Amino acid sequence: MELSKWKFRAYYLSAVGIANIGGWIYLLAINLMIFNTTGSALAVAVLYMIKPFAFMLMGFWSGSVIDRVSTKHLMIVLDVVRASLILFIPFLDSIWGIYAVVMIIQMAGAMFGPASFTYMTLLLPEDERKQFNAMLSFVHSGAFILGPALAGILFMLGSLEMALFVNTGTFLLSAGLIYLLPRQNRIDLSDSTNFTWGTIVQDWHLVWKFSKMAFPFVVVYMVFQVVMLLTAALDSTEVAFAKEVLHLTDAAYGSLVSVAGIGFLVGAFCTNLLVKFMSAKHLMCSGTILVSTGYVIYSFSMNYLMASSGFFILCFALALANTGFTTYIQENIPIDMMGRISSLYGMVIYSLQLLAVLIFGIAAHSFSVQAVVIGGSLFMLIISLFLIVSVNRLALP
Repeated sequence: MELSKWKFRAYYLSAVGIANIGGWIYLLAINLMIFNTTGSALAVAVLYMIKPFAFMLMGFWSGSVIDRVSTKHLMIVLDVVRASLILFIPFLDSIWGIYAVVMIIQMAGAMFGPASFTYMTLLLPEDERKQFNAMLSFVHSGAFILGPALAGILFMLGSLEMALFVNTGTFLLSAGLIYLLPRQNRIDLSDSTNFTWGTIVQDWHLVWKFSKMAFPFVVVYMVFQVVMLLTAALDSTEVAFAKEVLHLTDAAYGSLVSVAGIGFLVGAFCTNLLVKFMSAKHLMCSGTILVSTGYVIYSFSMNYLMASSGFFILCFALALANTGFTTYIQENIPIDMMGRISSLYGMVIYSLQLLAVLIFGIAAHSFSVQAVVIGGSLFMLIISLFLIVSVNRLALP
């Protein structure tokens, strides 16, 4: 029984890792393909706006589907859909056709995330989730390093099209591993065939009712997510900061990204050790304050060494913060509503992220890049301190 349990977890972690590696290959290949086709940085920037739009479009209804179907089979279908669409991209000549296919791929990804999270929560006993989430962080960190490295090798040995074909294979392999997983036991699938617009509206009311009853949890959830969306907004200024403030060469900037990958990996390894001694909320709070500290160091840096130190600290701490947050929401969201709650909350967060990236982009164009990064990192630090106060004042578990 114990062997079977770890076999299934190995399948799940392998599927997530392979899909993440494929995701990095896809991201880099599609960015280069768009730039080579158009020669426009703006055309590439549009790609980064598609993802939050896709999550906004899916968020208001996808959770209603996730909570009413077998998440295992849903994940398989979504992986196959993404593999098929990526295979189709190299044969497209129109930039708008590529955008349309990317939008559908991102919409599938917007449903896959909450479905995968719900399945994982159902698969794991409550007392084993924190350790498993730490292992999951390690897998994500490994993919962060291996994905771009494999993409670079594929670009050198073949072409962008070949890289996308390999990417298709990674999603199909992920689907095959998910097929080997057990079908989880849902709490109630009796209403799975009654999916209508009225059902969606009813689900909104249920999520709203839960949010009012669990208001302290919602506060912590949203405050943490504000910190994370600020990281996304600051990341959008990363290249400009490296070039205009630090005056880094392309090679030096590449090594800075490598430092981030090492930080992720070391942080994930340490998280696997710390989960035995720290609660989910302590992992979340300590990780968040360290992420903000890393960004503050990075924002005030005037040379490579200081910037890389900040990068290492913030990426190291992301593993702590994400492991704590993932476990925390598993402890506080009812499993039978997890798809609906995470999808609707995600829609709100991605809407705010899109707005934040836009504001930071305009500010970086109007003022100095370093001033914007300093202001954003200090604001993140204030929000992180508010998170710690909220967790303590609201007496959360």
